[in-house]
Amino acid sequence: MTYSILLSSRHLQNFMEIVAAVCILIGFAAPRFGAGFYSGVERRLAWLARKPRVAVLLSAAFPMAARLALMPLLGFPSPIIHDEFSYLLLGDTFAHLRVANPTPPEWRHFETEYVLLTPTYASQYQPAHGLFLAAGEILTGRPWWGVWLEIGVMFAVVCWALRQAVPARWALFGACLLAMQIGIYGFWMNSYFGGGAAAIGSALVFGSLLRMRWWQASSGALCATGLLILFASRPFEAILWTVAVIWFAIRRSEGLRRAVPWFGVIFAAGAGALALYNARVTGDALKPPYELYREQYGTPQSYWWQPAIVVTSFDFPQLRANYENQLAYWRRRYSPSLLWDSTWRRLRDFWRFFLGPFLVPALLWAGYLWRDRRVRPWLFVSGLLILDHATYHAWYPQQSAASTILIALMLVQCWRRLRIWRRRQGFGIAITRTLVVGFAVSIIAVSIGRAIENRVPVRFHRIWSSLSPASSPREQALSYLRHIPGKHLVFVAYSAKHSYTDEWVFNGADIPGERITFARICGPESDEALIRALPNRNVWLARPDAHSLVKIDPEAALSGRF
Repeated sequence: MTYSILLSSRHLQNFMEIVAAVCILIGFAAPRFGAGFYSGVERRLAWLARKPRVAVLLSAAFPMAARLALMPLLGFPSPIIHDEFSYLLLGDTFAHLRVANPTPPEWRHFETEYVLLTPTYASQYQPAHGLFLAAGEILTGRPWWGVWLEIGVMFAVVCWALRQAVPARWALFGACLLAMQIGIYGFWMNSYFGGGAAAIGSALVFGSLLRMRWWQASSGALCATGLLILFASRPFEAILWTVAVIWFAIRRSEGLRRAVPWFGVIFAAGAGALALYNARVTGDALKPPYELYREQYGTPQSYWWQPAIVVTSFDFPQLRANYENQLAYWRRRYSPSLLWDSTWRRLRDFWRFFLGPFLVPALLWAGYLWRDRRVRPWLFVSGLLILDHATYHAWYPQQSAASTILIALMLVQCWRRLRIWRRRQGFGIAITRTLVVGFAVSIIAVSIGRAIENRVPVRFHRIWSSLSPASSPREQALSYLRHIPGKHLVFVAYSAKHSYTDEWVFNGADIPGERITFARICGPESDEALIRALPNRNVWLARPDAHSLVKIDPEAALSGRF
């Protein structure tokens, strides 16, 4: 339930591990404790699960309502990572009812991570997640509400998809259990990094493939929609899921007669729309923005089985530093020790995000998955996705978003095995019950701790410190400038030792119309040209490494004398 794999606290991990261990001990020591209460709750949930629409809506409402209740404590997340700013640009572009933006004047000043400036000003990312951000911005003025909606839709679709593979009560349980792990305090809900869209797409494909045996014409439409969402969010994983679709179609050809026509029509229309999107952004229908940015700036770097992208010329040292860092990670493939270190870190981060101490005990029964005919075919698909992750130098949760439904399926099946373990003694069912209760208690306890942190000793704050990362210097500067009337142009001057991870130059879709615009210093003539191109603005000089934000005299600014 960590807020972010980048900011999670080890103290929070230790706290959760202790609670999980206590829950297991209670299950062994008093397996019959509270059995009547648990049985009553389970019967009510099973009754709800038998109502498909209610179960799906409940799966969506649970994480959405929980996060809404935490708004006074967590508020709206602030973007921190480069990718988040790029996604926000994508959403803002769509909110302006544009696919791409014209290249801004004196565009060299606005070069930054994961953002194209030529031939158009646009994010490097695929459009799916940006559409949710745009919906939030258009409807409420805050893109995060689009994230909130996206996560709710994701769990609704996960519940629907699981219903095609497991009994209804287990589908509802699996969706809610996963929501406790990644849907409330999780990285996807509390950032702008995405992940939900690809999870929605893969769950639609998963569920539709299982429904095809019932000769459902709608299954073809759902399968095509899911694949299109995947191509519009995680294209490489979409290719792997396409392989799975072809494989399942061959094995279950009896269900294709009605599904194929709908699949073909919808997929062709969606593919045409994506090609048009590429053409508007990059000028080439077959070249997505992601690939064009990689050609220009060399990041993100290649898979280990691909040749490295080589870029020799950079205008700014921060962009070069990011490129060189990723290239160094790519070169780890030549060193067994570094390769192992990279693999271990990715596995650790995967465990922290998707599993954690409350879900791991069930994996002791993972060996039974191969014997389960309902799961065995999906192990093949999982193998493809694991190879995808294993041959890349880094891992973020959204890279495994297309695996979410498979992770949910395997967790549910392992949990069912754990539940019947030592049935006569009642150990398995007791442990599953106490783990769920312990998980809920830990979430509530940390939330209460956040609410009363001013009344408890400071040493306890370390447990939940990762749930509210400190405001970044850029965010502080933005907050200060928002209270000053008028428009502002902020020139950013980095020191020679500035870290590329702390980037300030990110802007919205309409740079000439923005109240606050961040720009790099490019030289007196270019700086003067930018000031004239964006007139009637207060001009500022920000020095992030000196924690300085100073207003510049207009005459000095126009003469380039910073």
